[in-house]
Amino acid sequence: MGCLTAVLGLMFPRLTLILLWIFTPYVQQGAFRFWLWPLLGILFAPFTSLALVWAFNTEFGILQIVALIIGVSFDFGSTSNAERERRRRRD
Repeated sequence: MGCLTAVLGLMFPRLTLILLWIFTPYVQQGAFRFWLWPLLGILFAPFTSLALVWAFNTEFGILQIVALIIGVSFDFGSTSNAERERRRRRD
């Protein structure tokens, strides 16, 4: 089940975060205390939010920090790629 969640998270991060929020206690108890932060994470930084949920539900160490850095880079990469495609279509 864990591998399936990881693959689903890479393919559909927003859907995975919503499913984790609804069906598991990982999102509220571990990573976020207030409902607004996961909602903002779903909208603006889904990979970082997924990495944060995983990091706070395991023993925090260097692997979790690396996962957060990778999540941030995935979010920046997907946003910059979308902007590049938008500009290419406009020209």
